[in-house]
Amino acid sequence: MHKGKVVAEKGKFKVIECEMCGFKHLDPIPSKEEIKEFYERQYYQEKIPKLLDPEKEEKELQWSNLWYRDRLLTLNKYIEDEPKILLDVGCGNGFFLKFMSENGWEAFGIEPSPKASEHARSLGLNVFNTTLEEFVEKRWCGYFDAINLKCVLEHVPNPMEILEICKSLLKDSGMICVEVPNDFNILQLQVHKLNKPQYWIAIPDHINYFDFDSLEKLLKSLDYEIVLRTTDFPMEFFLLMGEDYIGNDEVGSKCHQKRMKFELSLPDELRRDIYITG
Repeated sequence: MHKGKVVAEKGKFKVIECEMCGFKHLDPIPSKEEIKEFYERQYYQEKIPKLLDPEKEEKELQWSNLWYRDRLLTLNKYIEDEPKILLDVGCGNGFFLKFMSENGWEAFGIEPSPKASEHARSLGLNVFNTTLEEFVEKRWCGYFDAINLKCVLEHVPNPMEILEICKSLLKDSGMICVEVPNDFNILQLQVHKLNKPQYWIAIPDHINYFDFDSLEKLLKSLDYEIVLRTTDFPMEFFLLMGEDYIGNDEVGSKCHQKRMKFELSLPDELRRDIYITG
């Protein structure tokens, strides 16, 4: 039984600051069966179909390459083994896997969406259409030098279980890269004070809501060592400047274009320095 202070309510769901888990999450938590059904049949088809668009604008692809390069730089800094082996959990369209495989890494991906995994395999990648829990087999234990968890932990019913599985799959010297939204942060709360909805609460796909402290606490509880903390552009700046993109895709697209223009105009080193938090 999960208990904690209620920090938000949306429909039949509450978001609680869970005393047991140490981070915020939905109450009730959707079942694994409900989540699997959602990602297999709705997520890429209805919520984010553009991620599988082969006709993406060149600028969008250039912008995506910024974080690809950042992730490659970080992993190469800490991983010395050869060959270097990566597992990308929730690999989506496979573009990051393709980038890593073209830059000296042996890359594998896991993707529960049949549509997305089919797209990734069409790029010639080693992608398994399954969940991480179903993927685990003895032959993979201690196999990977790095595991990428980009925007995964907010979607799963038990983040601790996922991190424990990842630990079993990593070599002793392995590294995990975790990226999650920084939710209920001071800028979001300031926007909410301006009578805007709590737009960062996304049901049913976002189950968990982390910030730097709660994510770090969770990782350290499983004996992960934190070597780098970084962030990205706070889109709330646009809302606070009066560009209200909430529920308005046209304004949201314009704000995104401005964010891309800003980041693409900076040298990589300067951009990284701006976003490093510890």
